[in-house]
Amino acid sequence: MMMTKLRSLLLSGLLLVSACGANRSSLKMGETTRADVISQKGEPLSEEKLPIKDSSIMNYKNDEKIQLKGDVVMNRFTNPVADEKLVIWWKHKFKDCSTFSQPLAHDSKSHTPPEIEFSCPEEGLKVIYTEGADIISRVVEYEKK
Repeated sequence: MMMTKLRSLLLSGLLLVSACGANRSSLKMGETTRADVISQKGEPLSEEKLPIKDSSIMNYKNDEKIQLKGDVVMNRFTNPVADEKLVIWWKHKFKDCSTFSQPLAHDSKSHTPPEIEFSCPEEGLKVIYTEGADIISRVVEYEKK
């Protein structure tokens, strides 16, 4: 009887954890407006203009950043949580995607290893990790293809 309760509890926990990673955001990239973001998340901690025409970034707590083009959300940048920090977790999540990896621009004078971008266009997600470390540093949501 006790084992059955433990199994049920474990299964419920696993479902909760997997559900948390399944839908990262209620923001629809390319559709959600600045006003929608503010109504959902409140006023940003700060906002900065980008050198791209009519673009800005809204900064929120926990290092979350939302990029706007005009008044429309284009990208959302967040830190990974729990198992999302592992490249192997993303490889499993992206198993049905037409994924691709590419190195990001790197300054050889920086004395840091290069970063790799691992993308799944069908999910509108990409992750950034340091080559050789296999630990995710950023998660990026963008418009699904």
